[in-house]
Amino acid sequence: MKLNAYNFLLSFFLILTIISCQKEIEVALPDYDKKLVVEGYIENGKFANVTLTRSISYFSPLTIDTFLQKILIRDASVCVRSNKGEIEYLTFQYSPDSPMGFAYVGDSIMGELGTSYSLEIKWNGNTYTSQTSILEPFEIDSVWFAPQNEGVDSAATIRILITDNGSLKNYYQFFVKVRGKKLQDRFWVTSLPVALDDVSFNGQTFNFEIFRANPSNLLMSSMTEEERREYYRMTFRPGDTVFFKYASIDHPSFQFWSSAASDIAFGQNPFMSPTPVISNIKGKNVLGVWCGYAATVDTLFY
Repeated sequence: MKLNAYNFLLSFFLILTIISCQKEIEVALPDYDKKLVVEGYIENGKFANVTLTRSISYFSPLTIDTFLQKILIRDASVCVRSNKGEIEYLTFQYSPDSPMGFAYVGDSIMGELGTSYSLEIKWNGNTYTSQTSILEPFEIDSVWFAPQNEGVDSAATIRILITDNGSLKNYYQFFVKVRGKKLQDRFWVTSLPVALDDVSFNGQTFNFEIFRANPSNLLMSSMTEEERREYYRMTFRPGDTVFFKYASIDHPSFQFWSSAASDIAFGQNPFMSPTPVISNIKGKNVLGVWCGYAATVDTLFY
C-alpha cells in the first residue's frame, strides 16, 4: 500500500512539473496576399471570354454574398486586340460558359486560326497584360470507348490514337462534357493530365487515355451525396453522350496548365506542398492564364 501511495504521489508531482513547464505559444499567421485571378480564353469560331476574381485564403467562409461582393470582379476594363488590328472592349454579363456564371464576353472579334490576341485588363489602379495565339488544330487518327471490365455495361475511358507532327513542337489539351442519365455537365471538364506536350513521342503515333477529371467544385454545395458521387466520376457509362474537345495550345498556355495541374487536382488540401504556378499574365499580384485554343469538337455515343 505504501508503495502504491508513493507511486501515485510521484506521478502526481511529475504531472504538475510537466504542466508548469508548458508555455503557451501564440502563432501570428501572416496576412493573406490577395491576387487577381484571370481565366481567359479565345477559341477558333468563338468570342473571347474572361473571368476575373479575387483569390481568398483557404479558411475563408464562402457564401453567395462573399462570392458576389468579395470574389467576383465586375468593375474592370477588359480589352482584346488582334494582330490584324481589331480591337474590342468586353462586356461583363451572364455567361453559360463560365463556371462563375458571369464573365467579360466579346461579340465582335471571333477567334481565327493562325492569329494572335493580346489582353489588357485595367482594375483597381493596375494594368495587366498577356498575349496568346490560336495555332493550327491537330487531327485524331481514331477515338473509341475502352471498357474497364468485360461486358457491355462496363464503365469506360476514352482512348485516342494520334500521329504527332514531328516538324512542330506540339502542346495538347483535352476536355469532355457528359450528357448522361444522372450527370449533365454544364461546363467543359479537363482531362487527366490537364495538358500534354510531345516531348516523349515527337513525330510518332501514340495511344492516349482520357479520363473525365477535375470538375469545378463550385457546384457542390447544392448537391446530394449521390449527385456528388456521380459528379466526380472519372469514367463514362452506357447511355452517355460525350462531347469531346481536343485543342492545340501555345507554350505559355501549356506552362500555366501544366504547372497548375497539381493545384487543380489537389487544391482542396491546404496541407499539400505548394507548387509554383507559371502564369502568362503580366502585372502586380496576378495569377492566371489567357489561352488561345485551336479546337475541334467530336460527339461520342456510348
